[in-house]
Amino acid sequence: MPKNTRPRVVIFSQGDEVITGATVDTNAAYLSQQCYELGFDIIRHITVADDMAELVQLMLDIDSMADVCLCTGGLGPTQDDLTSEAYAQAFGLPLSFDEDAYGMMSAYFDKLNVPMAEVNRKQAYLPEQSERIDNYWGTAAGFVGEGKHCRFYFMPGVPYEMRNMMTSFVIDDLKQKFHIEKTKLITLRIMGMGESSIQQIIDELTIPDVVRVSFRAGLPENELKLTFPNAYPEKELRACIDMVQDALGSVIFAVDGLDDNIVSLADCVDQLMQKKEQSISAVETLSQGLFAKQCNANWLTSSQVFPLCGNAVKTMQMAEKPVSEKTALAIAKNLAETSLSSMVMVQLYHAKAKNKSDIYTAVVDNASALSSTREVSGRSDRQQIVAAAAGLNLVRKTLLN
Repeated sequence: MPKNTRPRVVIFSQGDEVITGATVDTNAAYLSQQCYELGFDIIRHITVADDMAELVQLMLDIDSMADVCLCTGGLGPTQDDLTSEAYAQAFGLPLSFDEDAYGMMSAYFDKLNVPMAEVNRKQAYLPEQSERIDNYWGTAAGFVGEGKHCRFYFMPGVPYEMRNMMTSFVIDDLKQKFHIEKTKLITLRIMGMGESSIQQIIDELTIPDVVRVSFRAGLPENELKLTFPNAYPEKELRACIDMVQDALGSVIFAVDGLDDNIVSLADCVDQLMQKKEQSISAVETLSQGLFAKQCNANWLTSSQVFPLCGNAVKTMQMAEKPVSEKTALAIAKNLAETSLSSMVMVQLYHAKAKNKSDIYTAVVDNASALSSTREVSGRSDRQQIVAAAAGLNLVRKTLLN
């Protein structure tokens, strides 16, 4: 009988190489994404070393807290691969030799024309009362087992093998065992306002208790995520989003999940440029070509990069000092008079101190001229990212105007 509550999921990664950082755990991120798209609640990511006592206790702990556990790693042939044995010990089950698993493994080695070592036989021992997950892409079979409360899925740590097991068996099995009504996620993408300032504004609003509010801080954008129940009325959902948009104002450059699908500031600008059939020429300094790199070749007519701001000013035949927002705007206007593009973006900067600069950005088209000044600090790569984003954001504002 399918369960009707939202399942609580634990993502469990096993192996010394993962816990020490020698191997980056991409499996956990992939599994979380799959579970989220199914409508499950991911409550924990857990990583544990190759230690039998730790593994046994952890499986018992997971059984008491979760409905589903997706585990990767520890199914290999060597002495540090302990997952099957640990699960068997945790739930008092003997290991039994699985002839079909051994046959598939032998066929895999035959296909590679490589002799199978005797130690590989270990991989064909699975806990009794478990269900085998066939592995057509490697050697180790996976398996599914039931604890007292939790349904465990064990898969190899090799990403290619694990992902194929997910798509060939696990996802369908989860859908069959758990009936879930997916939530609706609305992501407000924000440029130019920090996480704490966003939170302060949100605190002043009356957002219904059933709506989950969360944040994703990044560079150069921040995300405000609002998760609504599946049956939440559409009219009330849109009213809630409108309330938040009115409160935050122009720092929101996109609302993803409502009507549009925009994944980044560059994607937003790309969609606007193509929709409005515009083109642009760019002069970059601090961003050192990162602005142009994020532009679509269909509408980026030309790009000039001057790592030294003074060289840009001299080339454009402007007075070298003082460099300011006014200087960037003047250069953009001059270039717009002869440019083959419908828009011109010029970015200059002034290094005020170590790891701190002012960015001067100007965008000019045939109907308007916008400019801005922004202070940026940190390492050079961070300054480049923020400078490029400042240019893209001003282009966005020009297109909307």
